[in-house]
Amino acid sequence: MNGKRMPKGIYSQLPQRSLLADSDCEVVGRPWGRVVDPKCCHDARRKPHWHVLFEHEGELFVWVVFKKRADAPWHLQDGGYEPRSKAGTAFVDACLLETHLGAADFFQGKVFSLVPEGELVTRIEDVKVYLTCSNEANRLRSARERWPGHPSLEDAEKELRALYEKRGKGAREWYPELVADVKQVKQARANYVAALEMVAGLPQLFLGA
Repeated sequence: MNGKRMPKGIYSQLPQRSLLADSDCEVVGRPWGRVVDPKCCHDARRKPHWHVLFEHEGELFVWVVFKKRADAPWHLQDGGYEPRSKAGTAFVDACLLETHLGAADFFQGKVFSLVPEGELVTRIEDVKVYLTCSNEANRLRSARERWPGHPSLEDAEKELRALYEKRGKGAREWYPELVADVKQVKQARANYVAALEMVAGLPQLFLGA
């Protein structure tokens, strides 16, 4: 760093934080390089990772990031996605209530047959998406199918309707928010891969005594 080595004592006191924005994994700092911490990086019990020294708003931080995509946070890995926002559950709940009341705007009016275990699996923006129902929606499913111990259909409908009205939006209004959530994680996955490639090309920095 400018021809000088950072003392280990100073480096060890630097706070840790991600170099990437939580929402879309866009780089939000200026990376300086990778630091090898022998006690950590050479430990066979730890997953392969990098220590990235970077600057953000005039302060120095360390980002510890796994080298393999398979070790990334669950939503950044390849495969299915369960929305982190409330839009997923709110959307499928709204679909269930509106279908129960006679609408057929989504899933051709067959949404109840698609959630046998309280979870609907679909594809949005070419991403496999898992949408989980609320307890209220599951009670309506139970009442419709008359499972043992099911609530009355009238009571179950009333409970889900109250939740629906509290949220203040229908399925058509929740759907764009759900699509935006999925698009964001799709972009985040692409940005994360690009960030790993960028980190792999950073210069190695050395610590002083």
